[in-house]
Amino acid sequence: MKKVVVCVNYRANPQQPSCAARGGERIADLIERGIAAENIGIMLERFKCLGRCDEGPNLRMAPGGEFCSGVRPEDVPALLEKIRDFVSDDS
Repeated sequence: MKKVVVCVNYRANPQQPSCAARGGERIADLIERGIAAENIGIMLERFKCLGRCDEGPNLRMAPGGEFCSGVRPEDVPALLEKIRDFVSDDS
């Protein structure tokens, strides 16, 4: 099954950037609500690290989908459109 993976990692050292400290949890909440409200057939997984902390918040459409960095709450409507396209892509 296809899924959206959103990083919600807090790094141990608060001086180091992390997706959660930059709003990853809020991004996950907003996308999850949008998926439910629009009845998009995909699950959201909260993940502890996608390996690009300096660029976060990060998310990935899996398997094989787009990787998005620097995601902000105002990006969510456009991301939901990309998620719908990803779900409907049969390739």
